[in-house]
Amino acid sequence: MDVQNNEFSKLESIKSKTATFITMVLGMAVPMIAIFGIAYLGLIIIESGKISVEVKILSAALGVILLSFLVYFVLKDTKTIRKNKITKVIVDQNGLHHYQDEKNIESLTFKSLYPNPDPQKYDVFVSDGEDVALDICVCHFDNSRNTIVYKTIIFNTPFSIRNGKELKRHFIKGILQFRPDLKVSPGVLDLLHLKNC
Repeated sequence: MDVQNNEFSKLESIKSKTATFITMVLGMAVPMIAIFGIAYLGLIIIESGKISVEVKILSAALGVILLSFLVYFVLKDTKTIRKNKITKVIVDQNGLHHYQDEKNIESLTFKSLYPNPDPQKYDVFVSDGEDVALDICVCHFDNSRNTIVYKTIIFNTPFSIRNGKELKRHFIKGILQFRPDLKVSPGVLDLLHLKNC
């Protein structure tokens, strides 16, 4: 950030090819191992001489149902990944943007951020649910619902981003610079190591 000219620099995502490859391999290996495991277990049960015919039929039916669900979810996930054509994420003086090539697909602008409807709470905070990862949330005006909603700052990309934490840090710096009216939780500053801002 250039303090003299009061400019806010643009920061672009950097793809992590290694992490993306490992994630894709693991993402495909786990369901495939489960599919082969269920099929193998079903064959063992069917070929066993000590198990009654009723149990064999029931286990075969259960195996087919489980395999159908697994194959359905693998195909659905593959279709979703192929549909997601996001090629980069950029944080600039307007906010956070997802791009498909040079076309802006989705944006979370600084102007669209709102104060928390509960004045006792922070406007930018860290999610505190037990079953979710620590994510940064903002209060955002959702035009489709015509209401203020909590939005988690996530990168909706089909690839891993090497500088994801830096992009979030840059977005929070933008909030601090362009939206000083919003209350940022100390937890956000601690999480992103922004104590000096």
